[in-house]
Amino acid sequence: MSRLLVLAGGSPHAHDFAASGAALADLLGGDGHDVDVVDHPDAAAGRLAGGAYDALVVCGLWWRMEGAVYDRWRPDWRYETPASTRDAVDGFVRDGGGLVAVHTAPICFDDWSGWGSILGGAWRWGVSSHPPYGPVEATVVAPEHPVVRGLPATLRLHDEVYGGLDVSADVDVLAIARRTPDDTDQPVVWAHRHGAGRVVFDGFGHDAASIAHPGNGTLLRRAVAWVTGPVAARTH
Repeated sequence: MSRLLVLAGGSPHAHDFAASGAALADLLGGDGHDVDVVDHPDAAAGRLAGGAYDALVVCGLWWRMEGAVYDRWRPDWRYETPASTRDAVDGFVRDGGGLVAVHTAPICFDDWSGWGSILGGAWRWGVSSHPPYGPVEATVVAPEHPVVRGLPATLRLHDEVYGGLDVSADVDVLAIARRTPDDTDQPVVWAHRHGAGRVVFDGFGHDAASIAHPGNGTLLRRAVAWVTGPVAARTH
């Protein structure tokens, strides 16, 4: 099995990242992987060199927190990405490390455009949005891809649908959902490649219950298997 570094933390104003990180460790550790958890990107960057890990799993909120609505939280949680962390993350994935990005990951590192290039998408302030937490139905649109192969055609869970993201044209969209009944289809799960590395974004995982949900849990386990597996196992 693989050695995974779970990066879970950041502003707690809307998410319990400690619980989410523990849920990811339980889920992936239960699948036989060796899992370490850290709560800060700079700590993760220091561990990525040297080939100790096969994949990085990102579940958190590290960003500049601009806007008056975040005034209460900004003094303690504002984050700007240092060059050392940018280089460590980019180099890890580009050189063949796997990346599984969960839920809030497109919002992270909003001072670093390269993060969106690695991930295959990014939050667009003033454009991107999500409705309140509630029932979600996601439709699998690439059923032969290893990450979603064998999953039900419709994934039903309680979470949030992120929409209006700036999504790269070269991602492979694996599942879609709508924020509202009259919304257009939004990519909520995709696969991407950055250099020699494989990337999966799972837009769900708002909380520990979503991570432990049977369908989403299977998706996350499959994502890790795909980004860490032999090259032949990653083709589709």
